[in-house]
Amino acid sequence: MRGDGVPVASDLLAEIEAFYRMEARLLDEERHDEWYDLLADDLFYWMPLRENRYRRDPRPEIDPNNMALFDDCKADIAIRIGRLASNLVWTEDPPTRHVYIVSNVEAFETDKPEEYEIHYAFVQYRNRSEHDEATLHGRRRDVLRHVGNGFQVARRLILLPQSVLLTKNLSAFF
Repeated sequence: MRGDGVPVASDLLAEIEAFYRMEARLLDEERHDEWYDLLADDLFYWMPLRENRYRRDPRPEIDPNNMALFDDCKADIAIRIGRLASNLVWTEDPPTRHVYIVSNVEAFETDKPEEYEIHYAFVQYRNRSEHDEATLHGRRRDVLRHVGNGFQVARRLILLPQSVLLTKNLSAFF
């Protein structure tokens, strides 16, 4: 997913941007069941751990053989949602308040009809209790599938610029 396809038409880009604004609102409001419906059954959801490398090091910075913070399918996401709904997760009691912001959306055609490669930036602000807050910035690369009157996320690559996360937990969705 390099972003080298043909850019989509402006009206389709506007629909895609509206989809991501709606997805951010669902996550802000912890409407996880509705968000889950936006995920394709063959979802691959991956947040690789970034490694700091010197420019002269020929190994790729992101390697599927290295550790990932998330390496999930749709069933894994369902388990995480069920765990949050159980009210037994101490890292979410009191609950975290979220603000998701998406920006810089670019969309490209792929060789598969009705699938689009999407690149965009995000900010996730989280606050819990009086002194527990974190702001994460990153980029996502998605494969978005046009299904019926909407879209589903078929692939999500989440790229944080940090190689070490200073947040206390990572129980949020991206």
